[in-house]
Amino acid sequence: MKKRHSLIKMSGGACLALFSLIAVSCAQDGFDDETWNSSVTNSTLASPNVEDIVLTASADGKTQTLSWPVVHGAGGYLVSLYDESKPDEPIVKDSLIDRCSVNFKREEDVNYRFLLQTKGNVQLNNADAPTTSEMLFSTFTPTYATIPAGTDLAQYFVQNPVPSTGEAYNFDLEGGADYTMSDAIDFGNSNVTLRSTSKSNFAKITFTGTDAGFVISNGFTLKYLNIDCSASAAGFISMSKAPAVDPVIVNAWGADYNFYVISNPINVINCNVDGVNSYFFWDNQVTCWFPASVIVDNSVVHFTTPSDSKCKSGAYFWTNKGSGFIQTLTVTNSTFYSTGEAEAKYFVQYGGFGIDQTRESIGWGQNTISYLNCTFYNVCPAGQWGNYNGVAGKKTSYWNMKNCIFYNCSTSGVARRFLAGKQNQATAAFENNTYMKKDGTYDNPSGYDNSGTDIKEDPLFKDPANGDFTISGAAQVARGTGDPRWLPSNQ
Repeated sequence: MKKRHSLIKMSGGACLALFSLIAVSCAQDGFDDETWNSSVTNSTLASPNVEDIVLTASADGKTQTLSWPVVHGAGGYLVSLYDESKPDEPIVKDSLIDRCSVNFKREEDVNYRFLLQTKGNVQLNNADAPTTSEMLFSTFTPTYATIPAGTDLAQYFVQNPVPSTGEAYNFDLEGGADYTMSDAIDFGNSNVTLRSTSKSNFAKITFTGTDAGFVISNGFTLKYLNIDCSASAAGFISMSKAPAVDPVIVNAWGADYNFYVISNPINVINCNVDGVNSYFFWDNQVTCWFPASVIVDNSVVHFTTPSDSKCKSGAYFWTNKGSGFIQTLTVTNSTFYSTGEAEAKYFVQYGGFGIDQTRESIGWGQNTISYLNCTFYNVCPAGQWGNYNGVAGKKTSYWNMKNCIFYNCSTSGVARRFLAGKQNQATAAFENNTYMKKDGTYDNPSGYDNSGTDIKEDPLFKDPANGDFTISGAAQVARGTGDPRWLPSNQ
């Protein structure tokens, strides 16, 4: 029989995946000379009590340690570790160690099962413990509520409004389950996370109303979700027209403006977002939203912009009408592609306010835009990649574009438009990018991307018309560029 322990929740939104089984000594670890002469002999040993197993995070949050009291007379400990969503794929299986602690790497959002059995000692005639202690632990942030499968999320949040406290609330959607969304959801001042309970079997949200979309005045996170936006004409994530936060009043250009600052991050992580007909992220034309961080990571976004979309004259990430900007925009390990009738003019367009207006008022002295290991296909082909009236060309603006593949994006030059036409930027970093045009030729990024590492070879996408951007281009494969999901080694 196994000794079970109730689920232990860990704070901080991180979880454990095994990094290494590193032997870590502890006082009276049971394996020094004195213990080898232990008076515990001719006995059947016991496994440590689960209540005595301690989980401790490192100071930098990158690793965690499981430790337990010594069992005198033991010959070692047998440990195993499982991701509960993948029980047939043990991370560690029956590893014998001779210390009373193991060290693990921290990752995100996995429920773990740790097994620990005391092994006997032949020299002392001590037998293995007949039971294995089993500890369940998780670093999912605590769940506020689980939403039943089949729910219309718009109706759910009307009937169950999120408290307007500004605090974080995490809502779980059942892994593999279907949900609908018939209207926009305004989360007010709450920092909301919608996530699937399974990292391998995403929940699906289908927008069924033309106004369906997420409206926020605080941080917001989507994780492990498949989202079909095709029935909606609204922005995917929109800042609220009626801000639920107090503004900072800033005098600029001879007038007072309301600056609405969002300190908590806005995240789209491990999601597949299909059928986006309008803005992916926009300010709803409110003066003036200032999100501190917007992150898209390990996600696929499919634009299907119709010919009558207002997005045509704007951008997929658009804060121009409200004149604000995103302090740190980070797009990593992701794919953006378009099969729509029309295109936005820009991928990113910020408003007129910049560092000069935010340095003293809200403490923003710099900004950053990063595209790292991404694939972009047919995005803004006749437009411009970026326009940032308040931050372009500033010594305090940082631009990172590395290991990305662009196909038929901004025929006037991706690298050029990424820097808004400002040449030889000392704060810009480029590396291993492909800038391929529809006619099979390549941009000359000189003056903007001066790295000399740009790849002028066809990435040879497998089936881009059907959203398969697996590459076979030798240069891109060798350097591992583009969204990593499309590398042959990950197929």
